[in-house]
Amino acid sequence: MRWGAVIVAAGRGERFGGPKQLVDVAGRPLVAWSIAMFGSMPEIVDLVVATEPEHAEAMRDLARRYAPRLEARVVHGGPTRQESVRLALAALADRCSAVLVHDGARPLVLSVDVRAGMRVVRPGVASLLAQPVVDTIKVVDPGREVVMRTLDRATLWAAQTPQFATVPDLRRAHADAHKHGVGATDDAALLERAGLDVVVVRASNENFKVTAPADRERAEAILVARGALPVEEEEVLLVEAYVAGDTALSVARELEARRGRVDAIERDLPDAVVVRAFVPAEDLRGFGDRFAALAGASAIYTTHHAHYAPRPSEQAS
Repeated sequence: MRWGAVIVAAGRGERFGGPKQLVDVAGRPLVAWSIAMFGSMPEIVDLVVATEPEHAEAMRDLARRYAPRLEARVVHGGPTRQESVRLALAALADRCSAVLVHDGARPLVLSVDVRAGMRVVRPGVASLLAQPVVDTIKVVDPGREVVMRTLDRATLWAAQTPQFATVPDLRRAHADAHKHGVGATDDAALLERAGLDVVVVRASNENFKVTAPADRERAEAILVARGALPVEEEEVLLVEAYVAGDTALSVARELEARRGRVDAIERDLPDAVVVRAFVPAEDLRGFGDRFAALAGASAIYTTHHAHYAPRPSEQAS
């Protein structure tokens, strides 16, 4: 699948005390951390940012700086988050077959979690990052502030973003909700309403949303502690391509041409051949388009973080 990313960076930041999209966090504007994350992932070929009109040019500048390989577009957000996403989906490039939607106020999302959410998506099946609830949740009468009942926390998960689906499925869910005047606070609720299976993917508990000034300070501390990947190392991904048998060798050769090491070609599946290879992440840029040309539009591949390895110059020394 060729992935598009939608970042929702609209809103007035009432709980934060003002707009937070561009507030500095560890040396970057808040939303720039998400832009840079998706810009670094070769699986993502398109980026749309929904924001307030007065921030549009600043968002374009951030996209050019932190995701220079992507042809990013900026759209004006709507009066609600749901409307902002619907407008952003309309601006997504036609070549994208799947899409993730992320809140720009979550700067700590990890690529390993994003890839875990991507892996389960197919027509009729969506996913979202989430964390199991650890607190006991009470349902309270809003008028009297009296507990009405206690929920079983064993069944409760706190939704995060990104949330993932095929482009047709998410557009259909939003269009139907818009037609019938149905509102929701996240995309997963609309996908559930549209009849999709929505898979929960457990994510890092650091993927919180910055809603108050104290959250900004916490996020900054975590980002500083994480530091940057040493320049002498590169990320290596495990690529699993599911293709027709007569295209398997062509796909394997393409992966090898990208400094990939083919680990296996398994032909015992009933409906496909699986090509597995370890490939440096930076060499997968543009692979989605090439893969579709070699294996067909219906073929799919997934990526998993495998390890970090020395860059070739270090190996040569």
